[in-house]
Formats: sequence, C-alpha cells, structure tokens
Amino acid sequence: MKLPGLARSIRRARGASGLGALVLAVTALAASTARAGEFSDEFDRQRFKSAFEHEIAFREAAIHVAWGAEPLCDDTSEIEPLVLWSVRGLRKGLTSHEQKLFTQATGMDEHWRIAWLDEGAPDELKIGVRVLAVNKRPLPSPSTKLELGAVFRGGATMSIDDQAFWDVMHKAREEANADSSMTLTLDGGREVKVGTQTGCAGTVTATAFDNEAQNFQRQDGRRSKIPGNAMLEAHTRDERRWLAAFGTYFLASEKSILRQRSSDSADNAFTIGKVLALAVPGAGTVVSALEATTQRSIQVDGLVGGADLFANEVVLAMGGDPSVGLRLSNRLQGKGISADVLVMSEFRRSNVEIHLARLREIEAARKKAEQAESDAAEAANRPKPP
Repeated sequence: MKLPGLARSIRRARGASGLGALVLAVTALAASTARAGEFSDEFDRQRFKSAFEHEIAFREAAIHVAWGAEPLCDDTSEIEPLVLWSVRGLRKGLTSHEQKLFTQATGMDEHWRIAWLDEGAPDELKIGVRVLAVNKRPLPSPSTKLELGAVFRGGATMSIDDQAFWDVMHKAREEANADSSMTLTLDGGREVKVGTQTGCAGTVTATAFDNEAQNFQRQDGRRSKIPGNAMLEAHTRDERRWLAAFGTYFLASEKSILRQRSSDSADNAFTIGKVLALAVPGAGTVVSALEATTQRSIQVDGLVGGADLFANEVVLAMGGDPSVGLRLSNRLQGKGISADVLVMSEFRRSNVEIHLARLREIEAARKKAEQAESDAAEAANRPKPP
C-alpha cells in the first residue's frame, strides 16, 4: 500500500545514517499511517451518515404511506408517529470500531433511540432520546439467528433477528386501537403518551445495512422487506413512497385481500383507477364515467404485477408522480443493480406503461370536472345584474 509522504520519508532516511535513519523512517511511516487512518475513518463516518439518513427517509415514507393508504386496506392498525432505531438491529453487523464511527456520525448506538419524529409527536420527545419500553414492555435487544435457507436466496446463514422488537411494537399498535395512543418509557423512567394514527397493518422496512440487499422478503405475515439495493437507489420522496406502497400491497394481501383486489373479476386482474376512487374525493365519479370508453382492467403477473399498479395509484393519490416506479425499475436494470422483483419484466413494464396512460386520462378528466364545478360555483355566486 502506498501511503502519503512515505516515499519522501524514505528519501530523507537514506540521507541519514544508522539508527537515527531507521527511527526517522519508522516515525514518518507511523505518522503517514495515522493520517491514512484518519482519512479512512472520516470516509466511513460520511458513508454511515448518508446510509442512515437514506434509511430513515424511507422509514418516514413507509409510515406516511401506511397512513395515506388506510382507506384501501381492510386490515388496519394504529401506527406510531416515530421511528425507533438501534445499531444492534442492523441486519449486517459492524465491528466495534465501525460502531464507534457510526455513533459519532449519527448519534445512534446500541440502545433503542428515536431516529425520526412526525410533526404531530409530543414535544417531550426529541431525536436521539432513548426509549426503554413501549406500553411497559421492555424493548429487547436483537439476537443472532441461524437460517440455512438463506443460502438458496444468496444471503448469509447468520443474521440479526429483530422479531422480538417488532412483536412489542405490533402488540402496542393493537392495544392502541382502544384510544389511539401508546406509552413510551424513556431513559430515567419518565413515561410519555404518544398519539397514533390508523393505517395499513404491518410494517414495510428497508435498510442500508442489509445482509440480503438483493432480496425482497415477506416476513412473518406482518412485515415486508424492500431490497436494500432498491432503497438506496431511490433518491426522491415519491420513489421511496412507491417502494413503500409496493411492499404494503403484499401485507394487505396476506390476510384480508385489498378492497381493490376483491372487486376484480379475475384473480390476476387489476381494476384501473379503483385505488384512486377510494382514496381521492371525486375520483370515483370520473372513473365510472370513463369505464365505458377506456380499458377497465389490466391482466397482471400475480401479486407482483398488482403491486406495481397499486403503488402507482397510491403515489398519485398522495399528490406525487406515479411514473417514478417505472423509472426506478429502469434505472436499476440499466445499472445492473440486483433488486429481485423490483426490476420489472417486459410484461410488467408494458402493463405499467398502459396503466400510466390511463391514469393520465383519469387525472385530466378529474381536473376538468373540478374546474367545471368551480366555475359553476363562481357563476352562481356572481351578483346578478339589476
């Protein structure tokens, strides 16, 4: 390895003699190595900070999608307005030195701490505050598990198991159905009651420290994991929301099928605009009016194909650009990034293009109807001439 200043130090040593020359060379080498270590540490700190911020932005998007898509899900629960995070929950472990650098860069350590807060969270809660328990149940430290089946997915057989943590959170969500709140016990024993909001049941996760970054997984029927590779490639809020909605579709299909799917005439059909009709005021009338003149449904490639179109409509219903999923998939494919089902087949891509064209027609008709209604109201309120 060629270190900064090393060649210069050796030349100086050659000009000296005996033990003094050796001491000079060793001292210079040690200083150069220390500087190289400092540069490497700073690089890692920046890398950890960037990855952490990317992951938290996705978790925020997933919570907003869960809230926003609530009218579309038969299986719902209360969702907390915060994200808890611990270094011990990383699916890909860090060395003790890396953990130290991670803490320096992010403020997160081995304890469960608040990493994100929605604007509606109590003022007593702050980023970085340690949380000991939720509804008086202690938050357990993740453990290590042996999963031989991971070999067939291209993953590691030893991984971090955070199921016990999610068991506590999901139980608290169920209990929050009674009064839309859960109680956090903070470091020092102080308890804070946190209001919750109804959303789609389950949790969509993704991590920048994924031991199976190329794989999409449905976990224990209440979680779905987006490939870390896809999450890191998602650079905008709409792209992150699209990924979260994609994962949400699988959760909603686990126990009680989405209302959209239950209304379809065939198992592999997706009714265009049905999500918008449920989620956007006034969209239902427009969709019904267009059904006679436009394609009503698209035959999809099972749950995966339905998830594409569902995510398109959720992003549009939340005021975003529904085409971000297609662009993200194309980007993953163009860069050769492995991301499992997030890279669309030609059949799925063709369906998405058809779907986006129909959504543009629906949106244009909806805005036209809104404008006509606004014009009529303005005309009705206009003073009549004497």
